[in-house]
Parts: sequence; structure tokens; C-alpha cells
Amino acid sequence: MIGISQSLEDIAWIPRPRLLALRRLAIGTVEDLLTHFPRRHEDRTEFPHFPREESDVPICLCGEVIKTSLRRFGGWKKIFEATLQESQPNALSEPLVCRWFNLHYVQKMIATGQRLVVFGRPRLRGKRICMDHPEFEVIENDKEISIHFRRITPIYPATEGLSQRVLRSIIYRALNEISGAVLETIAPRGLVHGTRRDAIRAIHFPESWEARDTAREHLVLSEFFAMQMLIASRRSDASIRVGYAHCGNGALLDKFLKALPFELTSAQSKVITEIRRDLAARQPMNRLLQGDVGSGKTVVAIAAMLLAIEAGYQAAFMAPTQILAEQHYDVLRRWLEPLGLCIALRTAARQEDNAPLPLFVLSKTQRAKIPGSTRVSRVGDGVAPSRTFPETQSGEGAAYSRRRLPHFEKPWAIYAVKISTKSRRCLSPITRTIVLDALRHFHNKRYELFAACVMPDHVHFLIQPWPKESDDAGNATFWPLSELIHSIKSFSAHEINEIDKKKGAVWERERFDRYVRSDRDLQEKFHYILRNPWDSGVAQQNEDYPWVWTQDDERREESLFRGDAEISTRDASATQSGASFGTNDPQIVVGTHALLYENVSFSNLGLVVIDEQHKFGVAQRARLTTREPAPDVLVMTATPIPRTLTMTIYGDLDVSVIDEMPRNRGKIITAVHETSKLGEVLSFLRAQLEAGRQLYVIYPLIDETEKLDVKAASVEYELWRERLHPYRCELLHGRIPAPEKQEIMERFRRGETNALISTTVIEVGVDVPNATVMLVENAERFGLAQLHQLRGRIGRGGHKSYCILLTSDTSKETSGKLTVLEKTSNGFEVAEADWDLRGP
Repeated sequence: MIGISQSLEDIAWIPRPRLLALRRLAIGTVEDLLTHFPRRHEDRTEFPHFPREESDVPICLCGEVIKTSLRRFGGWKKIFEATLQESQPNALSEPLVCRWFNLHYVQKMIATGQRLVVFGRPRLRGKRICMDHPEFEVIENDKEISIHFRRITPIYPATEGLSQRVLRSIIYRALNEISGAVLETIAPRGLVHGTRRDAIRAIHFPESWEARDTAREHLVLSEFFAMQMLIASRRSDASIRVGYAHCGNGALLDKFLKALPFELTSAQSKVITEIRRDLAARQPMNRLLQGDVGSGKTVVAIAAMLLAIEAGYQAAFMAPTQILAEQHYDVLRRWLEPLGLCIALRTAARQEDNAPLPLFVLSKTQRAKIPGSTRVSRVGDGVAPSRTFPETQSGEGAAYSRRRLPHFEKPWAIYAVKISTKSRRCLSPITRTIVLDALRHFHNKRYELFAACVMPDHVHFLIQPWPKESDDAGNATFWPLSELIHSIKSFSAHEINEIDKKKGAVWERERFDRYVRSDRDLQEKFHYILRNPWDSGVAQQNEDYPWVWTQDDERREESLFRGDAEISTRDASATQSGASFGTNDPQIVVGTHALLYENVSFSNLGLVVIDEQHKFGVAQRARLTTREPAPDVLVMTATPIPRTLTMTIYGDLDVSVIDEMPRNRGKIITAVHETSKLGEVLSFLRAQLEAGRQLYVIYPLIDETEKLDVKAASVEYELWRERLHPYRCELLHGRIPAPEKQEIMERFRRGETNALISTTVIEVGVDVPNATVMLVENAERFGLAQLHQLRGRIGRGGHKSYCILLTSDTSKETSGKLTVLEKTSNGFEVAEADWDLRGP
């Protein structure tokens, strides 16, 4: 018998190579394994007769192999065919031909006379019914098919190196060996039927569809019960926390409201009253503010911050992206500096007081605290004052020496290197880990590694070679770059070939993307490397990619979530250096992840405002919200949440809703068109540009990919320049360095750019009142909530606005989804429709 909390490493019958794959699925214990529930089930109950027509629905069949053949075509290519006959044939029975292409091992497993169970889609090929590449099992006795066939079979979320069959077998055996006493039922008996042990067994291997549904109901109710208990516990913990009242008398707020060029809506006034009541209480505020795109949440947040400032406290305003943080900063400065308030911005790329970036310039004291930091601050033109070379222009605060050396490989130079695999060879997850380990192996031995990213067919990294030896005169010889790269290649290639069971070269000749000459160079390259998986489409939005590394990963006590591709991990790294605000503390500090770290100090933090809170992880928000003494917390979202889900998930928060739009908001007309209508749409766009309006053109990808038949912004950009000539177009996406991105947005805001060809980098926070038209290509690739967020970038002025959704997908599902946006611009109605279409 095995225990529920037992580590899988302690179970002898689980093969060691499978443990790595299980770990990638976050499965480390028996409990993790048993609660790795199927994402769906397939009906593999045996059919009595072979089909005589093709079907799009996969079916499970059992028959006897009456013939096998191997045919060659195209030189080395092979097709292996096995002809099956059902167990009790009749005059109308049709044989089934199973075919496998270039799978040489299959012909060694299947022989005439064997019984075979197959699962796949029957297709009509000429006059024959065929199954191409079916899942199969050679049967010697009926017990062998009890797990994978002749039953309702579970299909699990899997990963490379762990097939469905292997995962299914491991879970099946674990269920049979688990002790019944350890699977205690969580929910009360009156709420659920049966025991947790029976429910877990039935969700994995149900005897019937009814048993599967009953098990799912048991587990769902148990999960919701546990969630509600956790929420109740959080609310209880919050209720006993003692804080301070952070509410002034309102004179500053009144002055601000009188200066506004518009009146607040009744919904905004109501929410401000609720927040004011919370700020005046000694119990810490923990409030969620929901409001549709453009409903005026920022004004409400400013009102809350002014009340806290008037009481003598600081306010922090955290946004998920650099673009949004900088926009909030600019808006706050414009509105609040006339009131005499000091506002600071804290991101790695831009700081309000123009201080050097903390990632690249550290004080001597700070360098001593952080391993390896003596070299990172010495970027400049590649030369570092160090233990080897005397400082020529040193002094407190000097960033780097001005000495220049005549040869390419300079002491303390930093290089951005890219190494591609031979013939675009794809690296598996295991071999990507090997490559990352190889890079880290020589870190702080032969070189300093600042950042690395291992992609499926290449690797990017930033390194700074270290001194290798010194001669009698004390002159240092540095590790040659060619020797370092050779060591990395050799170190990794042997293990990769051993894992893949291949021979020959793994790597191509390396390429130097850039010889880093300045802090800005380093910053841009660092930024590019960390975001490459998400920007290139290798990793999806909100998906973790474990083969990205920085020095911060070794020092970090809590791992950061890389959920949103537009959040700059560089910001988080920069703040680790110990940036602080000094003695002249600003009243409001605006930032991204930079505000999450203890080294960004607040002297008297009273209020934390978190915008687009769903883009931050729970642990990240807790870095600010669990400080002592406890600050008041206001979290905001422009993604409306159905009321039921709000009560369920955010039950520990008080909820305020802005359900009224400002009067000066322009009307948005949404229309769905097929891609074939692009010519007519183009005429309409030109007419809008001639009328002086600006427009967005949105694409789901930055670059094209062979895997998806989807348009990409970088490719279509040149076409749009031709289509809209002589109007000015610019390209914007997440891979563009932050300073350049800021310049592009500023030109668009000033009206110098007429059309912005972009990805979803503009999804939140971009506010250009004159931008009244949005064209979304491949609209079927976006979710309802994301399309609604994108649509919120227009209609922000007094002009009528137009959102055009182009799609080539005519399926019922896509049509139903996009029709919702045509019918309503109310975000809460969109959220409820999304709930109905997709479920919770």
C-alpha cells in the first residue's frame, strides 16, 4: 500500500525517466497523481460490427489480423498495412485496413492471426475502409484491455515523454495500491453522495457515463466547498488584522473633483463613498472594483489615493505592463501636479527622477551584497575597472571606465550570443533542461551569465567572460569567447545525443547578435531574451516556460509568474538591486512588478491600488498587501466577472461595481465580416483617415508560423503601408524595446501616426480619444473578454467609433461568439455570454 502524501520518487515501480515528465506536469506526490484529472473521456466500448461508412467520430473496434503487407513509395518511405476482420463475420462484413506510415516498429509488433483492438476514425479510401495511425493493442487475454480499451477511457493533460498509455497505466496502478483510509471525504455527507475514494476512481475509470457524471459532481462540490472554507478563513484573518484609518477630511479630493472637466457618474460617486467608508475604518480595506472598459475606474482610484495622501500616507499604484504604468503616471502627473503632489514612476526602463537603472548601476555597498554584481555594472564600452585593470575615470557613482581597447574581445565585455541547432533539430523538454544546465555549469566559474533562454531549435544568452589567468606582470588573460562556447556545446551535445539516442553534431556555428556597448544595449537584449518564448508564440499567454533563466532565479525566494507576455520580467529583476526612494518620498508611486520587492521601500504606505488585478498572481499581490502595518487594498479589473463567479472566487473581498458609463463616451458600432470583405473594409478605413480619425489594426501573432494559418503583424505591416499610403503606419508589438515602444505610442497619441498595426500589447491601458476605428483580423483566435478589452481602446472620445471583426471561420461556435459583440457593448453582458458559451 502507498500513502497519499508519498513522493513518487519513493515508489519503485515508476520508471525514473517518467519522473521528470511527471514533474513538468507539477506531479510530485501520489495525491498530485490522483488529482491529475482527465480533461475528457473517450467512448472506447467495443462495436459489434465494423463500419461500412467513414466517420468523424473515433470508434473502438476489435478484430483478427488476416493479412499484413509492407509497401514502399518515394524511395525510403514505407506504409505498413494490417487488415482486420471482425470476430463473427457475416456476408455483409467489410474488412478494416489499418495503416501506419514510416513507423517501422509497428510491423514488428503485429502479425497475422493476432487479435487487435484499435481506436481511430474510419475513413473511406477508394473502396476500402481505413484507419490511419490508430491507437492499438495486441490482445492475448481480455484482462489486458481493461485499462485502455473496451471501456470509457480517460484522456489526460500530458507532456512530451509521457504518453497517454503510460500515464493511464501509472494512475491505474496507483489507484489499486492506495490505502482507502487516506482518501477522506472533504465535503459534508449531506452535500455529496458517496466517498471521495469512489469518486476519484470513477473520474479516472468510470463504469458508465452516469458514474462519471456523479464522480465529477462529487469532486466539483468538494472543490467549491474547500474554496469557500479557504475564503471564509481569509475573511476571518482579514477581520482580525488591525490597521490604521487612512482617510483625510476630503479637502484635497474636493479640489480635484472641482477641477475635472466632467462630472462623475452616480455609480462613481457611490463607489467613492464605499471606499471612503473603508478608508476611515481601522480594519484594512480589501475591495474589488469592477468596471467596464472606459467606465472611469482611474478617477475612482485617484479619489482613494487623495484621501490616503491627505491623511499623511503614501499610495502605490501597480499596473501589469510598462505601457499601462507609464500611461497612468502621465495621467496622474497631468491631473495631480497642479495640486502640488509628488508622483514617482518605478519601472526598469523609465524612472521619474531619471536615476540610473538599478540593474546596471549599483553602489559599492550593493555590489558587495549581490554575487557577481561587480561586473554587471561595468558595461559601458566593454571595459570594467576591476581587480585587474586600474580605474581610469572611477569615483562614486561612475558607471564604467572610458578606456578603449583596439581588439574585439575586450576585458569585461558582454556578448549576446545565439547558437542554433544543426538542421533545425528540435530540442525536447529534457534536452532543453540539459542545455540550460550546461550554461549554468560555467556561470561564476569561467564567465558571468546574465540571462539565457533555450528555445526548441536555438539558444540565446548574455555572458561576460572572466579572467582565466595572470602573467608575471599581473596582466590578466580572459577566457576566449570561442573556447567558452566550445565548452558549452561539448558539455551539452554529448548528453543530448545520449538522451535522443543519436550521433553527430547538435549545434551550428554560433552567431553574435550584438556586442553590448551600453546599458541600453544590455537592457534591450536582456528584455528580448526573457520574453522570446511568449513573443515568438512558442509559449502561450499565461503559460509557464521553464527554460528561461536569470541570476534573479537563484536569489529569488518566491518564483514569479510569467503569465502575461507583456509584463517585463526585466522590471522585476531591476528592483532586486536595491532601488529605494530616498528621503524626499513621493506621495504616489506608480510601477509594474518593481513595486513587489522589499528593496523598493515605502516610508508610510497606506493604500495599494492594483490595476488589472487578474494579470497578477496571488503571491505577487501578497508582497504588497500583507505588509505591516496593514495597508488598505483596492484591486481593479476591467474584465467584468459574472456575479455568481464573483461571489464564489472573490468572496473574501468587498465588491464595488461601476455599472454606468460616462456621458461623453462615443458610441461603438461592432460589425463581423468575412475576410473576403477586406476590400470594402479598406475603403471604409481610408474614409475615416480622410476625416482625420486614427485607427488600430490588430493581429494575434507577431510573426507567422507554419503551425497556424493565421496572419501576423510584422508580415502584414508592409501591406498596410501600401494600402494606406500616404497615411503613416507604425508597427507595435511586445518584442520592440520599451523606449522605442514608448516613442511609437507618443507619436500615435500626438496624431503623428495615423494607423497602428499591433498585437494585443494595446489590450489594456492605451487611451487615444481620436482613435475611433479598430480592425481585428483572425478575430476567431481571440476570446470574448479579450476582444471586449481590445474594443475598449476606441470610443474614448466624443466621436462615433467602429470595431470591425474579420474572420475566415464560419463555424457555429465562432459565429455565436462574435455575434455577442455585435449585439452588445456592455461588458457585464459579454461576461455572462462568455459564461454561457464556455462555462466557468
